[in-house]
Amino acid sequence: MDISLIGNQIQKYRKARGMTQKELGTAIGVSTQAVSQWENGGAPDVALLPAIADRLGVTVDKLFGREGGQVQDLSGAFIRWLRSLPEQERLDRITRLLWEAAIYGVSDALFTAPKIDYPEDAEADMPSVAGSRVLMRTVTGIESGYILGVGAKDYSFFGVFPEPEAGYEKYFPTDDECRVLFGAMALPGAMETLRFFCRNKQSLYAAAAVAQRTGVPLPETERAMEALTQAHLLQREQITLPDGPLDTYAIGDYSGIVPLLSFARWIFQPYGMNLVGNVIRTTCFGEGEPRDEKA
Repeated sequence: MDISLIGNQIQKYRKARGMTQKELGTAIGVSTQAVSQWENGGAPDVALLPAIADRLGVTVDKLFGREGGQVQDLSGAFIRWLRSLPEQERLDRITRLLWEAAIYGVSDALFTAPKIDYPEDAEADMPSVAGSRVLMRTVTGIESGYILGVGAKDYSFFGVFPEPEAGYEKYFPTDDECRVLFGAMALPGAMETLRFFCRNKQSLYAAAAVAQRTGVPLPETERAMEALTQAHLLQREQITLPDGPLDTYAIGDYSGIVPLLSFARWIFQPYGMNLVGNVIRTTCFGEGEPRDEKA
């Protein structure tokens, strides 16, 4: 067999996917020079062929110029697998996959250690602070972006943030929008009101009813509800009663408020228990350097 055939096939499929030699080399952990050598008459180590084929979206047979074999449609296979699960289990299984990706699959440069079991608890005790419970935060940051969140059987959430070409900041809220949002949440009675609506997200309530149930004085409740409405955390609906119109309120975008408050705790806790790669990194912010403990 002509040894240069494999190199020719690599070059053919690499160009078809719009990849540079550097991009292919980085993806499989070799130098640009190595890829260039393959494409100019050399041949890669046989152990690299599956990784090369995966990155090029072809079978190993294709690299040898043969037509046999089928490339696995991973996206289609994932959807079929997901649909095979009971609907109530699907989100949990997706978050478990993101947890695995964040710890093991995103960067070859991450720490190596024995496989970690999916945690039972989203919270852990902080030994240095009596009675302190902190989130087991999962953080993966690489050049192309971040995966961060919490992965555990009792509670999990994840955010995947590939960095856009224009940078993250282009898509941030404006300064004034941030002031409206966080200014509303900082008002007396605002968080009590917001928590109340999160617990009763299917119902409409007037300010007096909210004040009664939260124990917050009515004037503070009214100011907080107006500000939360301006920030789109609540929505107002006027209903007509026999003695006249009445303003009632309901939760706004519940699907946005839950991540907002979840990440607020994630950011705000003064101590972090970060599962980074395969290392549990305990960070006491402002109190010295992180210490790493092998998982």
